[in-house]
Amino acid sequence: MALLEVVLALSLFFGIAVTILGGLSVCMRSVTQVREDAYAEDLAITVLSEVQMGVLDALDAGPTPFEDPFADWTWQTAVATVETTVPGLEMTQMEITVTNTTDGYSFRLYELLPPPEDATAAAASDSADASSSDMPSGARSGGAGGGP
Repeated sequence: MALLEVVLALSLFFGIAVTILGGLSVCMRSVTQVREDAYAEDLAITVLSEVQMGVLDALDAGPTPFEDPFADWTWQTAVATVETTVPGLEMTQMEITVTNTTDGYSFRLYELLPPPEDATAAAASDSADASSSDMPSGARSGGAGGGP
Protein backbone atom coordinates (compact mmCIF):
# COMPACT_ATOMS: atom_id res chain seq x y z
CA MET A 1 0.00 0.00 0.00
CA ALA A 2 2.86 2.39 0.80
CA LEU A 3 4.34 1.97 -2.69
CA LEU A 4 0.98 2.84 -4.29
CA GLU A 5 0.71 5.97 -2.15
CA VAL A 6 4.23 7.08 -3.09
CA VAL A 7 3.58 6.54 -6.82
CA LEU A 8 0.28 8.41 -6.59
CA ALA A 9 1.92 11.30 -4.66
CA LEU A 10 4.77 11.53 -7.17
CA SER A 11 2.40 11.53 -10.17
CA LEU A 12 0.30 14.23 -8.51
CA PHE A 13 3.44 16.27 -7.76
CA PHE A 14 4.74 15.97 -11.34
CA GLY A 15 1.31 16.81 -12.77
CA ILE A 16 1.14 20.00 -10.72
CA ALA A 17 4.77 20.89 -11.58
CA VAL A 18 4.10 20.48 -15.32
CA THR A 19 1.00 22.68 -15.04
CA ILE A 20 2.90 25.41 -13.20
CA LEU A 21 5.83 25.30 -15.65
CA GLY A 22 3.39 25.50 -18.58
CA GLY A 23 1.79 28.58 -17.02
CA LEU A 24 5.21 30.19 -16.52
CA SER A 25 6.09 29.49 -20.15
CA VAL A 26 2.92 31.27 -21.31
CA CYS A 27 3.72 34.20 -19.01
CA MET A 28 7.24 34.51 -20.41
CA ARG A 29 5.93 34.50 -23.99
CA SER A 30 3.40 37.18 -23.03
CA VAL A 31 6.12 39.33 -21.46
CA THR A 32 8.22 38.99 -24.62
CA GLN A 33 5.23 39.95 -26.78
CA VAL A 34 4.43 43.01 -24.64
CA ARG A 35 8.10 44.07 -24.74
CA GLU A 36 8.20 43.75 -28.55
CA ASP A 37 4.93 45.68 -28.84
CA ALA A 38 6.36 48.48 -26.70
CA TYR A 39 9.68 48.60 -28.60
CA ALA A 40 7.96 48.58 -31.98
CA GLU A 41 5.47 51.29 -31.05
CA ASP A 42 8.18 53.50 -29.54
CA LEU A 43 10.40 53.07 -32.60
CA ALA A 44 7.51 53.86 -34.98
CA ILE A 45 6.65 57.00 -33.00
CA THR A 46 10.33 57.97 -33.12
CA VAL A 47 10.31 57.76 -36.92
CA LEU A 48 7.04 59.74 -37.06
CA SER A 49 8.48 62.42 -34.77
CA GLU A 50 11.58 62.72 -36.95
CA VAL A 51 9.34 63.23 -40.00
CA GLN A 52 7.25 65.84 -38.18
CA MET A 53 10.41 67.70 -37.05
CA GLY A 54 11.82 67.66 -40.57
CA VAL A 55 14.79 65.41 -39.78
CA LEU A 56 13.41 62.81 -42.23
CA ASP A 57 11.51 63.53 -45.43
CA ALA A 58 7.93 62.29 -45.81
CA LEU A 59 8.82 59.96 -48.67
CA ASP A 60 8.65 56.24 -49.41
CA ALA A 61 11.78 54.78 -47.81
CA GLY A 62 13.25 51.62 -46.41
CA PRO A 63 13.68 49.13 -45.09
CA THR A 64 16.30 50.95 -43.06
CA PRO A 65 17.95 49.48 -39.94
CA PHE A 66 17.88 51.38 -36.65
CA GLU A 67 21.11 52.19 -34.84
CA ASP A 68 22.37 50.17 -31.85
CA PRO A 69 20.90 48.95 -29.49
CA PHE A 70 18.02 48.31 -31.91
CA ALA A 71 20.13 47.01 -34.81
CA ASP A 72 17.83 43.99 -35.26
CA TRP A 73 14.88 46.31 -36.00
CA THR A 74 14.16 47.98 -39.37
CA TRP A 75 11.72 50.68 -40.46
CA GLN A 76 10.17 51.67 -43.73
CA THR A 77 7.65 54.28 -44.78
CA ALA A 78 4.97 54.41 -47.44
CA VAL A 79 3.34 57.72 -48.32
CA ALA A 80 0.05 58.36 -50.12
CA THR A 81 -1.82 61.59 -50.86
CA VAL A 82 -5.33 61.83 -49.44
CA GLU A 83 -7.80 64.27 -50.94
CA THR A 84 -10.00 66.24 -48.58
CA THR A 85 -13.29 68.06 -48.97
CA VAL A 86 -11.45 71.39 -48.74
CA PRO A 87 -10.44 72.49 -52.24
CA GLY A 88 -6.69 72.73 -52.66
CA LEU A 89 -5.89 70.95 -49.37
CA GLU A 90 -4.27 67.55 -49.65
CA MET A 91 -3.26 65.54 -46.60
CA THR A 92 -0.50 62.95 -46.65
CA GLN A 93 -1.10 59.51 -45.16
CA MET A 94 2.10 57.93 -43.88
CA GLU A 95 2.39 54.25 -43.04
CA ILE A 96 5.38 53.41 -40.85
CA THR A 97 6.27 49.71 -40.62
CA VAL A 98 8.71 48.58 -37.93
CA THR A 99 9.97 44.98 -38.17
CA ASN A 100 12.10 42.83 -35.90
CA THR A 101 14.40 40.94 -38.27
CA THR A 102 15.22 38.16 -35.80
CA ASP A 103 11.69 36.86 -35.26
CA GLY A 104 9.69 38.59 -38.02
CA TYR A 105 7.46 40.61 -35.67
CA SER A 106 5.97 43.60 -37.51
CA PHE A 107 4.12 46.72 -36.32
CA ARG A 108 2.37 49.34 -38.48
CA LEU A 109 1.51 52.91 -37.56
CA TYR A 110 -0.72 55.08 -39.77
CA GLU A 111 -0.74 58.86 -39.49
CA LEU A 112 -2.27 61.73 -41.46
CA LEU A 113 0.20 64.55 -41.95
CA PRO A 114 -0.83 68.11 -42.82
CA PRO A 115 0.64 69.68 -45.93
CA PRO A 116 3.97 71.48 -45.49
CA GLU A 117 3.81 75.12 -44.43
CA ASP A 118 5.00 76.40 -47.81
CA ALA A 119 2.34 74.33 -49.63
CA THR A 120 -0.36 75.77 -47.36
CA ALA A 121 0.84 79.31 -48.02
CA ALA A 122 0.93 78.63 -51.78
CA ALA A 123 -2.63 77.24 -51.70
CA ALA A 124 -3.80 80.32 -49.77
CA SER A 125 -2.19 82.72 -52.24
CA ASP A 126 -3.63 80.73 -55.17
CA SER A 127 -7.11 81.01 -53.71
CA ALA A 128 -6.59 84.76 -53.10
CA ASP A 129 -5.43 85.18 -56.69
CA ALA A 130 -8.44 83.25 -57.93
CA SER A 131 -10.86 85.40 -55.93
CA SER A 132 -9.28 88.63 -57.16
CA SER A 133 -9.33 87.37 -60.75
CA ASP A 134 -13.11 86.92 -60.50
CA MET A 135 -13.52 90.72 -60.37
CA PRO A 136 -14.33 92.51 -63.59
CA SER A 137 -11.50 94.50 -65.08
CA GLY A 138 -11.35 98.01 -63.76
CA ALA A 139 -12.94 97.07 -60.42
CA ARG A 140 -10.96 97.76 -57.30
CA SER A 141 -10.43 95.52 -54.35
CA GLY A 142 -10.57 97.39 -51.02
CA GLY A 143 -9.38 100.90 -50.25
CA ALA A 144 -11.22 104.16 -50.57
CA GLY A 145 -11.63 104.44 -54.27
CA GLY A 146 -12.17 107.86 -55.64
CA GLY A 147 -14.14 108.43 -58.77
CA PRO A 148 -12.72 110.01 -61.91
